[in-house]
Amino acid sequence: MNLLDAFSIQRPLPNGESALITTSNLSSLALAEIVQEFQPNLTEYEDFYRHVHQNPELSGEESETASVVALHLRKLGFHVHTNIGGYGIAGVLQNGPGKTVLIRAELDALPILEQTGLPYKSNKRMIDRYGNERPVMHACGHDMNMAALLGAAALLKASEKRWTGTLIALFQPDEEETGGAQAMVDDGLYSKIPIPDVMLGQHVVPLKAGQVAVKSGPVLAAADSVNARIIGGPCDSINPQFCVDPISLAMRIIPQLQRYIQIGIGMKEDATVACWGFHAGIPGNDYVAYVDFLLDVKTIKPHVRQVALKLVEKKIREECRAANTPIEPVVNISVRAPLTSNDPAVTKTVRDVFHSYFGQDVVEMKVNKSCEDFSILGAIHNVPYAYWNFGGSANTEGEIATNHSPFFAPMIHPTLGAGIDAMALAVLASLAS
Repeated sequence: MNLLDAFSIQRPLPNGESALITTSNLSSLALAEIVQEFQPNLTEYEDFYRHVHQNPELSGEESETASVVALHLRKLGFHVHTNIGGYGIAGVLQNGPGKTVLIRAELDALPILEQTGLPYKSNKRMIDRYGNERPVMHACGHDMNMAALLGAAALLKASEKRWTGTLIALFQPDEEETGGAQAMVDDGLYSKIPIPDVMLGQHVVPLKAGQVAVKSGPVLAAADSVNARIIGGPCDSINPQFCVDPISLAMRIIPQLQRYIQIGIGMKEDATVACWGFHAGIPGNDYVAYVDFLLDVKTIKPHVRQVALKLVEKKIREECRAANTPIEPVVNISVRAPLTSNDPAVTKTVRDVFHSYFGQDVVEMKVNKSCEDFSILGAIHNVPYAYWNFGGSANTEGEIATNHSPFFAPMIHPTLGAGIDAMALAVLASLAS
């Protein structure tokens, strides 16, 4: 049975009574009317966006951003939990019996020097958690994601007489380094808030502003970190300079990996290997004993992921044996972010209500090689979810700044309004499904 054939909702009449909105006009009338009637004053959320854009904070350092978010949720009437897994925020609005829906946005920014030229651009610098002074910018769009989620929370609070259930507005720290979701879960997230029946997430991207993009199944890549150490000495020679040179060996291995795994998994399969870090040598030493390097491996298909990781480790070990390194390399593999794969039923609910509201501005979401830890929030309880994109660009032709660019800054209108409406619609439809 289709969602829109099964759900009804109360719509007040001018005299204050309620009329039951039936299946025939749910998508085109009931949800649209709720959203349009209770849309918040966008000025407040424009101001929030500009403030947060101008005052970004790095991963793990989002204290001021979290405080602003928590204050706003309290003003809306949410019961707010703070400092979960760092500076994570979870606001709970219990509104009678029904489903529990969790919606999420991200708190953190990136160590990028902003070059947008906007009057509210960030000039901020911070000491990151590793002790380095860095420029800071909301180059990924988390500022817009937060503003849209708060706006949707306001809309849903204002319309609470039209729906029943529980809404959780969660603001996650440390998404950029993909540690915040697990940290919140490990810090007892579900001892503080109800376990959701559905999770919803959205992200602004350089689609045309006003568009939304959604699809079922995989939408964001799985990312694995491979930390490798190649050891060149000690060796039999009394002169350590004659041991295996781990720098030249590592520099031979790394460029071969992409081609090697592509042959191993098949040229039509999708996997990428990138070197994200390389360190060798200690000041004062006259030879290099070992090299450490970090690889980022991204895949879409679970079986390809397993094969690709095995091939990466195999190649490193084979090359070290061929070079006669005195000690086996050390290879440690860890999950940086799991595959983000939308639940078919939840996605259908979201897609249906988006089509009824946004019409031709709904497009098919493309599988993206970016990664997310959003799904970790519900993994322990197998919570189904949908994750979609909404557009923030004035146009889609020519050279367009993408997420993580120093020039990326979504246009405020109609981006903000579309993000608010999309999230509110998805929540209402999910509560009803």
